[in-house]
Amino acid sequence: MDNKILKPTSKLLGFFIIFVIIFLNALGPYFKLQQVATFGLIPLLAVFAFTFDIKNFKEGKKEFKFLVIILVLSITTIFYYKGFEQFSTNFFLLLGAVLSAYIVIGLTKDIDYSTYFHIGYIITILILFLIMILNGNIGINFATELDFRDRFLLNANSYSYYCVFANFSLFYLYLKKPKKSFLIFLVVLPLIFTIIAFTTESRAGLLLIILINIFFWFFVNKEQNKTIHKKIVRILFLILLFIFISIKFIEIYEGSRISRRVVQTSQRQDPREVLFYEGIEVFTDNPILGVGLGQFPFYSKFKQFTHNSYAEILAEQGVIGAIFLFALYFIPTLKSYNNYRANSSNPLLRCNLLFFIVFLIYNNAYVFYKFPFSMMYFFFNYKYTNKLHVTKE
Repeated sequence: MDNKILKPTSKLLGFFIIFVIIFLNALGPYFKLQQVATFGLIPLLAVFAFTFDIKNFKEGKKEFKFLVIILVLSITTIFYYKGFEQFSTNFFLLLGAVLSAYIVIGLTKDIDYSTYFHIGYIITILILFLIMILNGNIGINFATELDFRDRFLLNANSYSYYCVFANFSLFYLYLKKPKKSFLIFLVVLPLIFTIIAFTTESRAGLLLIILINIFFWFFVNKEQNKTIHKKIVRILFLILLFIFISIKFIEIYEGSRISRRVVQTSQRQDPREVLFYEGIEVFTDNPILGVGLGQFPFYSKFKQFTHNSYAEILAEQGVIGAIFLFALYFIPTLKSYNNYRANSSNPLLRCNLLFFIVFLIYNNAYVFYKFPFSMMYFFFNYKYTNKLHVTKE
């Protein structure tokens, strides 16, 4: 990381950032005021970002321009759409994703507001967890065989997306200011995330939450300058701890609804797999510009989107859109890998690389490039690849 001295942050703006993130992802849906965030809070925060960024507006936006181009290309859909409502809904989602990405770029160029963003993501999932408790929706097993995945405030899988991002925020906050008192959060919060994934029966979320925490302790958070004996003791302690946790996990997992869901999926073709292949088929029939933004459900027997970023962009915006999305995703990943190789002892760079690997995998489960919460988080890590200096607020 460079030695650039960043300007001090404004706590008032920092708290507003936290509020916007919480309202966008939790309070807005809870009070049925999502449009307040979409058409009010996000644009307002983007205006604040622009005031910080106005002097150097053209700098540091290479990958961001790819997302803007995807948005501009989507306008061509207006000439051949099957459903205007589907186009307009997806267009405003994508516009929100662009604004959210810009918010991060504008507010973290000369002033480091990243801590406030991370706190916002962590508090968001904790509020959603509290809402689940208040609504009586926390539990691993249920007596009836009916599918209860539609009983939550949000789409059941959304919770695991927020959990994974909040888990990475937890890592970043600790790595920026390592304190022994913070270790309790590194243990307790991932357990809460695991409970949420169990309750919502999110297979990908459960797997990734477990894996990223294992990688964090064995790969990312490696203490430097320790004697060989201390390193061996630490590794043995972690192994024994994870064995104990794994035994307890298996006891809970066996017989749970999510385990039955995994078994059912292994015995039949998963609808998401079918949607992926449908997306590829639609792309082969419409290879240049695709069938248009938000139009894929008209070509699917499930009448749903693909649940896969790569198939979605190919089907709806063709090879031209896909080129820019792949560039958006893979160039920062490559930068992150090069940063890691140049300074492999830096835990922040290791964490950054882990995020991009997980993010590329996770895009096979959801269309992240269309949503504000995911693009905002992606561009955090994009800024880290450009060696944004992390300093104390």
